[in-house]
Amino acid sequence: MKRLFLHIKRIFKKFWFIIFFMSAISLVFGLALVIIMTIISMLFFSDPVDVDAILDNFTERELEIILSEEMDESVADEEYLELIARYQSYFCPKKIDSITIWTGSQVTTDSFIYEYELRKRIEGFSVEKLRKDILGKINKSSVHVQRMVRTNRNMIFRYTYRDNYETFDIVISTEELKG
Repeated sequence: MKRLFLHIKRIFKKFWFIIFFMSAISLVFGLALVIIMTIISMLFFSDPVDVDAILDNFTERELEIILSEEMDESVADEEYLELIARYQSYFCPKKIDSITIWTGSQVTTDSFIYEYELRKRIEGFSVEKLRKDILGKINKSSVHVQRMVRTNRNMIFRYTYRDNYETFDIVISTEELKG
């Protein structure tokens, strides 16, 4: 329901003049236009981000720390990783592709875990190929990865099949993150 209202809010922000004009001609026509635009928005565009809700859940200082591309030494690595996991999980679930949904992130004593849900099995799927793809996309010089290395944490990508809850992990070790 929240998703629906965010799409309607985005439509009113962008097309308020057209909606007002059409509603002045005919209330039914204006309402039909809003419904059609909302359906199109929900089908073809990503979910809008509710900035006010973000500010309710995170302080300005926390957002500054999260969005900074440089390391803030005043924040402990543990605290930073917990903050990043909470921030990432705030935007979940998030559709990655037609099969994969990112469901959240969490920090444990030895790992930073990205959790995904797979809608179905893929023919010819190879865990090793997926692992190589992930390893190739990791920015090893990012603040996030540097802090994981400093705290000796692995990066785990946990995938769970929706139909039978079977789970498998792709583990990227600290040594691989250093490399």
